[in-house]
Amino acid sequence: MYQFDWSILWGEGGRLLVQGALVTLELAALSLVLALVLGFLFGVLRWSEFGPLKPFCWLYVELLRNTPPLVQILFWYFSATVILPPGAIMVLRDWGFQFVAVIFALGLYHSGFVAEIVRGGLNAIPRGQYEAAAAIGFSFPQSVRYVLLPQLVRIISPSLVNESVSLIKNTSLALAVGVADVTYQARYIDYSSFRGVEALTATTLFYLVVCATIAGLGHVLQRRLSRNRRIAA
Repeated sequence: MYQFDWSILWGEGGRLLVQGALVTLELAALSLVLALVLGFLFGVLRWSEFGPLKPFCWLYVELLRNTPPLVQILFWYFSATVILPPGAIMVLRDWGFQFVAVIFALGLYHSGFVAEIVRGGLNAIPRGQYEAAAAIGFSFPQSVRYVLLPQLVRIISPSLVNESVSLIKNTSLALAVGVADVTYQARYIDYSSFRGVEALTATTLFYLVVCATIAGLGHVLQRRLSRNRRIAA
C-alpha cells in the first residue's frame, strides 16, 4: 500500500512548487491580457461586418478555435525561428523563448473564443442604440466606448470568467516545451523523489483554489453589475 510522505512539500519540493505556481500565474495573466485585447478587437470587427476585413476575421477566429492549444504551442515554439527575423529571435531568447511561445499561443487561442463572446454580446444589444449614437455624431470608436461597451461588459462577464478559468487550466500545457510551471515542477519532484502523488495533489489543489477564486470573484462582479443595472433602471 502506498505510504504518503507529505514532508516532501515542506522542503525543496515545496519551494519548487511555489516557484512553479508563480510562473503559472504569470503565464495566465500575460496570456489573458493578450487574449482580451485581440479578442475584443476581432470581436468588434466581426460584429461590424466591415467588408474588406470580414473574411480575414472569420479565418482568424475559426482557425484558432478549431486547432488544439497544444498544437499551437508546439507550432509557435518550433516554427518561430523560421517565421520571425533573427533580431526578434534574439530578443525572445532574452525573455525566455519557451515562455514567450506559450504566452503567444495561449493568448491567440483564447482570443478566438473571446472574439466570439464579444460578438455574441454585441449582437444582444439592439443595433438601434449604435445607430442613434451615430446619428448624434459619435464616431465608431466613440459609439463602442460610450454606448456599447458598458452594456457589453455586463452581458459577457460570466462568459469571460469561464474563459479565464479555461486559460488558467491550459497553462499546464506549457510543460510540453519545458516551461517550469507548477505542473512541470510536480513532474520533476516525481522523477527526483518518486513522490509524484503528493506533488500532483498539491498541484491539483493549487488549480482548484485559483480557478474557484476567479469564478467566485466573477459571480460577485456579475451580481454587482446586475444590482447597478436595477438601480439605474
